[in-house]
Amino acid sequence: HMPIFYFVSGFFLYKELKKYSEKELVKKKFFRLVIPYIVWSCVAFSANAVVLIAGKGMDIGALLDDAVQVFIYARSVWFFIQLFFAHMLFLLIHKVVDKKALRVVINLVVWALLIVFCTTTIFCMWKIKWLYGFLLLGYICSEYDVLSKIGEVKQVKRGVIFFFCLVGWIAATVLSSGVYSTDLVYGFDDMPFSLNTLGIELSVLACGLTGMATIYFVSCVIAKFRFFDILYRMGSYTLDIYVGHMLLLFVIKKIPMPKDLVFVLSFIIAFFFICVPLYILAKYFLRKIKLYRMVT
Repeated sequence: HMPIFYFVSGFFLYKELKKYSEKELVKKKFFRLVIPYIVWSCVAFSANAVVLIAGKGMDIGALLDDAVQVFIYARSVWFFIQLFFAHMLFLLIHKVVDKKALRVVINLVVWALLIVFCTTTIFCMWKIKWLYGFLLLGYICSEYDVLSKIGEVKQVKRGVIFFFCLVGWIAATVLSSGVYSTDLVYGFDDMPFSLNTLGIELSVLACGLTGMATIYFVSCVIAKFRFFDILYRMGSYTLDIYVGHMLLLFVIKKIPMPKDLVFVLSFIIAFFFICVPLYILAKYFLRKIKLYRMVT
């Protein structure tokens, strides 16, 4: 999902640059990415603090360590702060360089330098190595209207492309030795650059590319059926769903009961029939608060 997240962000970044200046976008990105990072990190730290205090008592050292992990090393919602830095880097290049072709070349060079030299764990910045490429890809696809051109391709050819993307996705997943399923598209990037791991990293990148293309083709088919319109409405709840499912998994792991299938299913059903209606009601009132609208 992170390759798609960065791709979509780059796709709409092109449209935003048509409406706003780089200076205006910096301000908008700060309020849309940094403020939510701070707010949700506070939520994560508060939840961790409750668990720590309940388990170990008031341990100031453990609380400070957890604060550093959450706020400095971005162990919670790292994608907010990292995407902010990715946007700032892209906007800086966009401001300095006027020619489109030269801008693409410089971005590719910068991306290569990130792959080789970016190993810092502060704000989880090592994850930007491969994800920055998806941001560039999204921007280029928007700038040159690539998706519309793909839509004009004959259905048989699109079917063939989809088949090769699907096979490539499966093959890349197998070649990456399970890295994709455990660490998305950045399995080894917290380690110093090495030619020994480059092949595996490239297969993980291919996994992200082919997987993203496969999902795009599937979504084009789904979009033709009105039955799936509910999926569009869920778009405004993606962050809530992400945080909610993490909290659900956290609670399930903490309950001192056998984790058999029946228990897990009954717990999930109870969660959806009790907690979800209450959450929807709370969401209705929270949407009236400006800060909540800003961070979601």
